[in-house]
Amino acid sequence: MASVLCQSDGVYKEARVPLVVTYDSDADAAYIYLQHPGTSDASERIVPFDPREGMFNLDIDHDAHVLGLEILGARRHLPSALLEAILRQDQAETEDQ
Repeated sequence: MASVLCQSDGVYKEARVPLVVTYDSDADAAYIYLQHPGTSDASERIVPFDPREGMFNLDIDHDAHVLGLEILGARRHLPSALLEAILRQDQAETEDQ
């Protein structure tokens, strides 16, 4: 679970929400799921946008809901602690198998 700040009527409140982030170190690509993987419809449309170095893609379903965000060039755009935590978790899961 992750803590996020939500704003409504000018008031910020903290909420706990599930957060799933995957990272492929070979491709240097991360994916941030805004809906839990496997529970949402397939991506109907991909909206790319290009920051200075790397590329971001928004995956959108048929109702125009954002499903997730793909980040290419993730090492430049995401905190290293986040990427390291994902890699440690992946390694631990591999060792358990």
